[in-house]
Formats: sequence, C-alpha cells, structure tokens
Amino acid sequence: MISSRYLASALVAGMLTVAAANAQGVDADAKRTAPDNTAANASDRDAHATTPMDQSNDKEAIAVTAAIRRAVLSDKALSTSAHNVKIVTNGNTVTLRGPVASAAEKKRVESLAVKSAAGKTVRNEISIAN
Repeated sequence: MISSRYLASALVAGMLTVAAANAQGVDADAKRTAPDNTAANASDRDAHATTPMDQSNDKEAIAVTAAIRRAVLSDKALSTSAHNVKIVTNGNTVTLRGPVASAAEKKRVESLAVKSAAGKTVRNEISIAN
C-alpha cells in the first residue's frame, strides 16, 4: 500500500512541475504585443452608426442575422477579420460593418449577405484594413 506521505510528495512534485511549465509560458506571452483594435472600433462611437445594439430581437431578424453569419463562417477562404464582421438586422435592413483584408472579401461578404437575406436591403459599410 502506498503511504500518504509518498502521495503528498508526488502531488507537490507534480504541482511544482506544472507551475514551472506555466511560468515559462508566461514569459513568452508577456513579450508579445497585446492586440489593439481601438482604431477599428472608433467608428462605433458615432451616434448615427449602426452597432450590434441596434440588432432587432424579432425572430425573423435574428434568423436572418444567423443565416448570414453561418454563410460567412462557412466560407473558409475568408480571413478571420471577415468572419468577424458585424451583422446587424433591423427591420428590412441588414448592415455589415467592420474591417476585412481586401476589396474581394468585402464584395464576397456582401454577396453572402444578399443571398442569405432575400428581400432585405443590405448596407455594406465594411472597411478594408490597412
């Protein structure tokens, strides 16, 4: 039978090993520059800008937004930025906002939205990141 003293020692040794491994990872992470999208979100401060807070809670609006999001996410050729475009449906209008990598991505996201939101007006306010 294994003594409780042996188990305690093994547990402490394991915890120290994990702590040492985590400490090494922290140093590597600390050297990276933190992501900053403050400039990309500056346009959201405009009182007239459509933001996710303008999303309607109507079942149809939520379904339209979800359908567009699924279409965008299923297109693996699009960048992460394009996958994260803001999609806001309110009434008969769908607004697309946020940065994408290229003009081609901007056009592709808009075409996916138009296809997924039949009968809705799609406003493309997507910007192209520098």
